[in-house]
Amino acid sequence: MNKLIALAALATLASAAAQAATTLGPTDFAFTGVNGNTTVGGWSFVAFKDITAGTTIYFTDTNVLQTPTSSGVFSTTAETFWSWTAATDVAAGTSVALLGTGVSGQYNARSGAAGGTANGTVTDLNGQASNISSGGDILYAFQAASYASNYAPSDIQFLGALANRTTPYASSDNPFAATGLSGIQVREYRIDAATATRYTQFTAQTTSGDTPFASLAELKTALADNGNWTTIAGSNSTPIVSDVLAVSAVNWV
Repeated sequence: MNKLIALAALATLASAAAQAATTLGPTDFAFTGVNGNTTVGGWSFVAFKDITAGTTIYFTDTNVLQTPTSSGVFSTTAETFWSWTAATDVAAGTSVALLGTGVSGQYNARSGAAGGTANGTVTDLNGQASNISSGGDILYAFQAASYASNYAPSDIQFLGALANRTTPYASSDNPFAATGLSGIQVREYRIDAATATRYTQFTAQTTSGDTPFASLAELKTALADNGNWTTIAGSNSTPIVSDVLAVSAVNWV
């Protein structure tokens, strides 16, 4: 009987651990920067609800079809898919950065203020090199029950997109159609129709000495203001500023 009780307790603990991962909705996430350089680039994001340890978010630059087909939401020509799994909790309003290691397609994750501390594992899921093109590309963030190279619409929750494609968007890749994303969930950073654009960064807070935003609402408003972003044409080496991670809100409004 004691063994049965112990097994039941372990099963309960396992169930609780499985339930601990955070499920994000389409308005719970926003990107805060990207540099498409294949080795020293990276990207960062912020969530507007607490992320618990064990939560996984997926990223890809694979094209999202304007109208999903029988084979799913993504183009059948798969590009790179990555996952980030949090090792420790991340409070709402605190960004996470996935920073290039010098090896194409490989990133290390950090979260928190003053440059952040290591947090979690970034995995290149299909072994592709990074290829976020300065000539026009879209990086997507999403959640799903597990990794696949394609998903039915009901099996995936898009969270955000970073787009430097020219508009209007083609049916072969559209950050609005088929994703349900809008507002600050889609950061469009193409400088103009002709200029290759690789880099954009939310720069309203760039050092650990800056004052945190007074509320999540204030942070969202700042993210929506193009004046709070630095965008550079064709930059190859400008890093994602890690101190921009210090965007912790103090009031949950």
